[in-house]
Amino acid sequence: MLKIKNILSLLILGLILACSASDTTDPNDPKFDDNDDDPKGGPANADITLKVDATDAVDIYPDIFGINNDWRQIPDNTFSNFASTLGNIGTTVVRYPGGWESEFYAWTSNTTPGWDKTPTNPGASIATLKSNVANYSVVLPTAEAMDKALGSSQYNTAMASLKARTKQAIDLSGINSVNGGLVEIGNEWWLQWAGGVSRAQKLDKYVNVAMELTEYIVSEYPNRKFKLLINGDYTQPQEFTTMKNKFTRAYDAIDGVALHTYTGYVTDTHNIADLEQRIKDCANNFNPNKNFKYLSEWMPSRDYNDRALYMEAANIIPDIVHIYARAGSQAAAFWPPINTSIPGLGLTNWNYTKVFPTGQILGELAGSYKGKSLKTTSNKFHLAAALQDANTMVLFITGGRESGKKVAVKVNGFTISSIQSVERYVPADYSDTAKAEPYLTQTASAEISSDNEVVVDVNKQGLYQIYKIVVKGN
Repeated sequence: MLKIKNILSLLILGLILACSASDTTDPNDPKFDDNDDDPKGGPANADITLKVDATDAVDIYPDIFGINNDWRQIPDNTFSNFASTLGNIGTTVVRYPGGWESEFYAWTSNTTPGWDKTPTNPGASIATLKSNVANYSVVLPTAEAMDKALGSSQYNTAMASLKARTKQAIDLSGINSVNGGLVEIGNEWWLQWAGGVSRAQKLDKYVNVAMELTEYIVSEYPNRKFKLLINGDYTQPQEFTTMKNKFTRAYDAIDGVALHTYTGYVTDTHNIADLEQRIKDCANNFNPNKNFKYLSEWMPSRDYNDRALYMEAANIIPDIVHIYARAGSQAAAFWPPINTSIPGLGLTNWNYTKVFPTGQILGELAGSYKGKSLKTTSNKFHLAAALQDANTMVLFITGGRESGKKVAVKVNGFTISSIQSVERYVPADYSDTAKAEPYLTQTASAEISSDNEVVVDVNKQGLYQIYKIVVKGN
């Protein structure tokens, strides 16, 4: 009897195993699917949440990745090497001849007579510029008349000289044949001596000089292709209303404004928090219908950022560029181009063989931050975001000097399907984040939360990290 029971038990066990084995041969049975088709994890449980709104998008103009020439520091015989480095970085428009040197620059001789900073070796001539750069802007002088009393014979003589220099600048530069050429009238009138008069009187002088030069340009170049821009102080938007009211002649010939947007986080006068609105206000206060915006000198100023240098300064640049794009800026030109002008903020070293963190991150932005700029909300860590195309979004997260945190980027209006790539840019030495060395690029990782967030640890290894994350979705 016992044998029969054992035989029956074995038969029953065999049937059970046979049925189980036959179940595993069904590849469509979901209970045997070990593949996770949904890359999203659970809730982020982040320390800080940043936000992106893909439904609020504005065009990014490629010319915001421009650069100033530095005629005093970049000799004519090395300019081709400089231009080659600029090309590798990905910069676009070049401002020529530069800043203050523009007020003294003699276009026919490539000299700066009367300038106390005239170099031993002249900077790039206009012929050298045109041989190496296809997209550039020029600055017209005004100081010669700004120093004279309005209406005096000396003023009239100075204006005649300025008109002649204006024609030389436009003709010799060939700016009228440059695609999207830009012409600025003057350089920082509010910082000029202007005969020692008050700021309000300087503004009055500048408007008169600019009006007369504009009338002359209109008469000489009735079919001009370049845009004509007035220069002004972006921290004083109300002055552009004053200029508008004083610009009683040739007003409609001005296409927009050229601003010098030096800025930072630690300042009452040049705060980044006010930057976007001030750019818009300056342009619209002068003419809301012709409001081209050229940020012809800019940098994360040392004075407004607790002396941030090298990798520390690079952490501020994505935020600034993002604001420029959100403000609808059509062009911009970083200064200084080389490190000898302002150590810690230049893009390259003196012979253009080493690209510093400011140049590295500007190049990353020029290559990736394109398409549409998206509205972002930052929180201690800063965020710049762009929709490169309908299915590709790029995020730049800057850690600055905040301690390490788990950061979630909450995305609205775009469903994330996958993370394409994650790069982390870190200081060459975490113990010296202002070291005069290029930053290091590392491959990193990020996750997607169940709440459509990109989740990443920022500054976990050290301060001043920058993350570049590319995601796919729709």
